[in-house]
Amino acid sequence: MTIIPSIVSALFSILLWLYMRHNLKRNFVNLFQIGHLWLYVFDFIFVFCAFFRFIYRIQNSYLNNSAFYFLINLSYVLLGFLGLITLVFILLDLKHTFDNFFKRSPPALADLGRREFFKKNLAITGIATSTMIAGAGYANSFDPQVSTIHIPLSEAHKNLNGLKIVQLSDIHIGPTLKKEFCEMLVTKVNALKPDLIAITGDMVDGRVAYLKDELLPFLNFQSRLGTYFITGNHEYYWYANEWVAWARSSGMTPLMNENVKLSHNNTDFFLAGVTDPSSNRLDKKNASDPKKAVLGIPTEAYKILLAHQPNACFRACKAGFHTQLSGHTHGGQGFPWNIIVTLLQPYVRGLNKHEGMNVYVHSGTGFWGPPNRFMVNSEIAEIIFTSTGTKV
Repeated sequence: MTIIPSIVSALFSILLWLYMRHNLKRNFVNLFQIGHLWLYVFDFIFVFCAFFRFIYRIQNSYLNNSAFYFLINLSYVLLGFLGLITLVFILLDLKHTFDNFFKRSPPALADLGRREFFKKNLAITGIATSTMIAGAGYANSFDPQVSTIHIPLSEAHKNLNGLKIVQLSDIHIGPTLKKEFCEMLVTKVNALKPDLIAITGDMVDGRVAYLKDELLPFLNFQSRLGTYFITGNHEYYWYANEWVAWARSSGMTPLMNENVKLSHNNTDFFLAGVTDPSSNRLDKKNASDPKKAVLGIPTEAYKILLAHQPNACFRACKAGFHTQLSGHTHGGQGFPWNIIVTLLQPYVRGLNKHEGMNVYVHSGTGFWGPPNRFMVNSEIAEIIFTSTGTKV
């Protein structure tokens, strides 16, 4: 972790604290004429959340205990709630700006009363809605469901009918998801009897020395053709080379701009993987390169690419891949981020077509930051390749 992103994050946190405190005072303390004690309660909650985000970066073995896990989980739940309250404040600010823009004359006393009544109801509704979303999102965050996806095969590759890949992505084992979550994933994945398992990045949030024991259940994945791993942006936040070495020593096959030849129904196909675009800046010798990943593959062979970010599709289709499996977006993870993420990636979730190439975007197996999956389920993707007119 470099110091510049940490400084930027700290400055952003201070600005966010000032903005939220100002709005809390204007839209709640002053509006409802309640005690300023609530401002200090907010200050404590904000510092509490910021402290545990900072302290986790130390990755100290003394922090590996149930009390710390409880407190850091609580901090992330509160952080998610504060994020939703921030949206309420933004909406109130927009309304305030709108009212001022169209104000033509001083309002009558009755109008002032109605406006105050409306503001109070809007504030209460915002708090209630934020609480409901935070609660529902939390309840929906720890039990990924199996999604079955059928990817069509052309006549030329019909012999691959029935090939089953189970894809996990964006698991984010780290501050809030631990060994028990890994054990549950292994049980669910093995029950699907996959031909191969693909982990498409952001498996972790932490260093190898701190998390390797939490990931021990992953050594029990069972599939006919093995488990394959590519880096996501979060691996690069936590020393990606260490995680690549760990994956290799744990029986997984990391794919760093490379490919492997595999077989199904006596028919060869190729599985390739690219590094996350973060490598372009942090690990230039392994910079993400679909053209390098496709080297040596016969033109007529079926080619599947594992690429953490969906926007790899622009280069992948030019390199001749038939199918790309991605993650990164978390499907937006929850409202309203599922709307915002559409501005950043060409595809956000599900099976898409890009210039004739299949692009499947995984909604994420775990979550990052607050446990708040509202309107977007976490998933274990059971991907079955199906020839025309056939269902497996």
